[in-house]
Amino acid sequence: MAEAQDSLTDGDLQSEIELVGDLVVAATSSDGPMHQDEIDRLLGVEAGQEVGAGQEIEPGQEPALESDS
Repeated sequence: MAEAQDSLTDGDLQSEIELVGDLVVAATSSDGPMHQDEIDRLLGVEAGQEVGAGQEIEPGQEPALESDS
């Protein structure tokens, strides 16, 4: 039975749900539209920063920049 539970776990999906939840909580407590800087901070990215394809980012984790070399 433990195998069935393991197959239903999706870590990527869970991380994305947590990020969306953080955004919803912040948006509902905001007095107006959220600034892009605040959204980027909640998502753990910097303005203008590109995240590489397939790069996993946990909530609160700083994503690594791709090198141009």
